Amino acid sequence: MKAVERGEIGAIVAWSLDRLTRNRRDQLRLIEACEPTKVVISLVRGSDMDLSTPAGRLAADILASVARHEIEQKSDRQTRAQTQAAAQGRRVGGRRPFGYEADGVTVKPCEAQAIIDGYTSLLAGEPLAVIARRWNALGLRSGQTAYAPTRKGQPTRWSHATVRTVLCNGRNAGLRIYKGEPVATAVWPALVAEHVWRAACSMLEDPSRNRGGAGRLGRQLLTGIALCGVCGAPVHGGGASHRKPVYRCPSNAHVTRLAPPVEDYIGQVVVARLARPDAADLVADAARPDVTALVTEAAAVRQRQRVLAEEFADGALSPAQLRTANERMRARLAELESQLADAGRLSALTPLIQATNVQTIWNQLDVDRRRAIIDLLMTVRLHPPGRGTRRFNPTTVEITPKQPGT
Repeated sequence: MKAVERGEIGAIVAWSLDRLTRNRRDQLRLIEACEPTKVVISLVRGSDMDLSTPAGRLAADILASVARHEIEQKSDRQTRAQTQAAAQGRRVGGRRPFGYEADGVTVKPCEAQAIIDGYTSLLAGEPLAVIARRWNALGLRSGQTAYAPTRKGQPTRWSHATVRTVLCNGRNAGLRIYKGEPVATAVWPALVAEHVWRAACSMLEDPSRNRGGAGRLGRQLLTGIALCGVCGAPVHGGGASHRKPVYRCPSNAHVTRLAPPVEDYIGQVVVARLARPDAADLVADAARPDVTALVTEAAAVRQRQRVLAEEFADGALSPAQLRTANERMRARLAELESQLADAGRLSALTPLIQATNVQTIWNQLDVDRRRAIIDLLMTVRLHPPGRGTRRFNPTTVEITPKQPGT
């Protein structure tokens, strides 16, 4: 534009006017720059325009307005087509989603199994970075799909961020996501049940996952899980006593406990509970609400929200009526999604409940999986052991069950 203003350009050649100016501001600047220098605009798909004359400026203005109208019409058609496709559960182009073939509908077995295993591992307490390393070891590459860009045409390796993106994607649960929200049941097959997906999303969105960093949380079993018996704040591992790790209240004034005896005691309680004949009731009790009924009701609520939006657009509802109805439905939908997430989390207990020797399985679990199971089953409060006490007293470790019958 500055070259035009300085008179260094005598003519401008463009394919069409809408490719030369994208909005009214650009058009005005072009006319103001070309008028004093008598620059001619020559269009491949159009006639020449001399912007130094009133007729040339009028022609440019008319053509630009027509071009903008076409662009806006095309954008409106595309938006309506995408909205309709989303409501029907259809896919609209894009790069291949991980877990599916290029058509976005046919399941790709090797990747689908990796996703299923990823949900199982996550709900069992495994960090995203570990899942990423496993996917990389299997030869899977995120750059082959829509979840990460390629680097110079080469597929990229998985990271905790790209694994998180995959596991948070509702398409894995057979849901059509539009503008960040599930709007319909998708035409492609689901890889996991909706309650499993919601449980994973709930875990990944939990702010406590990031407290202190994943590496520090993994060093001690009860960091961020157990509570101070005096003030109720989450305890953290800090320092050592007699070369043994300890748990401390954040205030450093209420509770300081040696970690090994507390952890051993908590482990014994968990193993004893999961070894009982009625251990399966832990899953049965929490899954007692019919998951299928919850999913069906959630779909009905979303459909009702779409109907309300159409009624509002047709003038059948006032803004106040729409707002009131939407608030009630959003509250109910949040409640349903929470129940589905709770049902999904309990799948982490299944391997232990079905084991013939719970102690052996417990000993084989890493710290992150043990933490997830403890956090699922109980609330632990550590009370001061008492001045001068050297022997472990189980009564100073308060355990409150979270599940019925625990």
